[in-house]
Amino acid sequence: MSEDLSPTEEARAARAGAATWRLDDEVGGPEALRAIVAELYAQLYDDLLVGFLFEPFDQAQLVAHQLDYLRAHLGDRSGRYTARSMRQAHQSLPILPGHFDRRHHLLKATLARHDVPAHVQEAWLGLDLALRPFVLNLGATARDALITPKDA
Repeated sequence: MSEDLSPTEEARAARAGAATWRLDDEVGGPEALRAIVAELYAQLYDDLLVGFLFEPFDQAQLVAHQLDYLRAHLGDRSGRYTARSMRQAHQSLPILPGHFDRRHHLLKATLARHDVPAHVQEAWLGLDLALRPFVLNLGATARDALITPKDA
């Protein structure tokens, strides 16, 4: 994906070709989807490499926001996402490429453990990867702010 695309354009490109399936139905219902996302976030909070990025935030709230985001961007996109924008959510986090890749690895393993259908895994992981350049660009800005002396 081009780094010149906005997060909305990135997500739109990742989900090109409207799907006819509904995310909740494909993974076994709303509770199954919640279990997948809750397990992922439990791992993220406990992970030695990325946990510090999540620790300041309420885990239940992040799970709820992620569920809304996924329903709005995967499958038939019948959900509605009203939480903070990707820019607002990530602009202050000093995310390195390895942090993003670790989260992606944990997501991939979680989807496989829950036997998520291959077409859903492909769409979910594709959406995640489509946001990589944008999240890392925001991370670079946050990292620069942390290491640049305030009086420089």
